[in-house]
Amino acid sequence: MRKSSKRGRINPKQVGLRCKFCAHVSDDSQGMSGVSYPVSSSGIHESVKRWFKIHLRICNYIPEDVKDKIYHLEKTYSISTRRRYWIDSAKALGIDDTVGGLRFIRDVQDPNNTKIAAKMLEVQHKPAKPAKREEEGISPTEGKSYGGYIVSPEDADIITPYLYLLLRQVEHCQFTEIDMYLARSNCQIGFNGFQCRHCHGHTGLGKYFPLTPKALCTNSTSQNIFSHLQKCSECPDEIKEELKKKRIENQQSKRSGGWRQAFFDRLWRRLHGGKTQSFDK
Repeated sequence: MRKSSKRGRINPKQVGLRCKFCAHVSDDSQGMSGVSYPVSSSGIHESVKRWFKIHLRICNYIPEDVKDKIYHLEKTYSISTRRRYWIDSAKALGIDDTVGGLRFIRDVQDPNNTKIAAKMLEVQHKPAKPAKREEEGISPTEGKSYGGYIVSPEDADIITPYLYLLLRQVEHCQFTEIDMYLARSNCQIGFNGFQCRHCHGHTGLGKYFPLTPKALCTNSTSQNIFSHLQKCSECPDEIKEELKKKRIENQQSKRSGGWRQAFFDRLWRRLHGGKTQSFDK
């Protein structure tokens, strides 16, 4: 039996999404349905967003502690995941786009589905070969983060006190396959960047991968770091207050031109000039 939706007919065995807590309720007189049938895998992202913005707030069957936890996570660790994440994950689980909507192309009862999905995603997002990264001047060191400061005490004589304190709150990191979904960047796996040293870029927050020296030098990069640190639950309050104080002083002070571009050119070479340089203190 076919049913109608706002976007057309829903076909038998078409894959959809629904709220697990009110799935047993047949009466939808209050319009609180937590069911949606994306017409394609690229629409899964929007369906999840609608469920969060609309259904989560009005569903009487979702326990309050679950709602509180979701809202807390959204407020604390909210990130902009890419649409590609949902598309790749759907295909890995055996869901494919067809003329009749989303359909399972593998046996949904197969206990190996989870292992198959994990293997497909691993192969699909396999890191680039170290040799290729070396040719591009990128360190072949594997791993999410290898720590170290990106500024040294000697830099304090060149840059403003505010910028020095700000950049002392980040550490080296490298772009990984996970960051393809979490971080706002299109760089290659293994690309050098930096992340908050207090939360270590948890769930993609506080991670930065400027693609050019110009992008690294812009005020927006410094502003993004400052904004993250003020919201970061792991960053000590005394550092937050000191950053606020120095930021005000920085806005009121005047410095001769040219220092900023010269410093960030040096920092870019420090990050991408072959093996990344780091400082222990």
